[in-house]
Amino acid sequence: MRVQNYLVCFVAAACASGGASLLYCAVGKPNVEHGSSGSAATRASKVATGDATRTSDDNAAVSVGNKKILSAANAAVGKKMWLGFGLPNGKLGCAAALSNILKNAGYPVAKSAAVVVVRRQLLKSNLKVSEVALKHSKELGVDARIFDGVSKPGDLIFGYMSLPDKPNMGPDAHCGVVGENGYVFVNDWNDGIWKRAKPDQFFGFYPHIYVIRIADK
Repeated sequence: MRVQNYLVCFVAAACASGGASLLYCAVGKPNVEHGSSGSAATRASKVATGDATRTSDDNAAVSVGNKKILSAANAAVGKKMWLGFGLPNGKLGCAAALSNILKNAGYPVAKSAAVVVVRRQLLKSNLKVSEVALKHSKELGVDARIFDGVSKPGDLIFGYMSLPDKPNMGPDAHCGVVGENGYVFVNDWNDGIWKRAKPDQFFGFYPHIYVIRIADK
């Protein structure tokens, strides 16, 4: 298993012309790979900008994975995707819905109705995944420049009231899929229907927002 966690910080710098540029800096944690013998090798941390450290094979795999998830998310619009997890209704069904979306996309590794458990299952799975922070701020809203610049259609999006290693139970966390043209796919907590919406509607008030990207096997 290879897990890459990235903490992304965003610095807006004024240009000489009076415009603004956005600087992305990603600080990588050590990558741990497990071989068939069960031994693990820890590699030195890398500092990268965007996807600069990805190989062409990595990018191709990510593209396939994102297309599968995006297709499953699109096909589920209008449906109750939270069913099958013993929930009384879909008000807190986002993690269950995302688990079913991933299963339909061919990635049956997330099997929980709790957001933090779904995240943990993804990071501990045999899939090659990367996690990037989009927001660490109590300010309301999702910065469209950061959202569009870092996330890609087919990424998984997670919002938390506290850092993701905390319980974040019930409405303290939400999750979905990044869509195209600045939209996301989510389980609507009002009626339990999988819908397409703007990020601010369902994630804007969460102080901590991340995306997780799955590369195809």
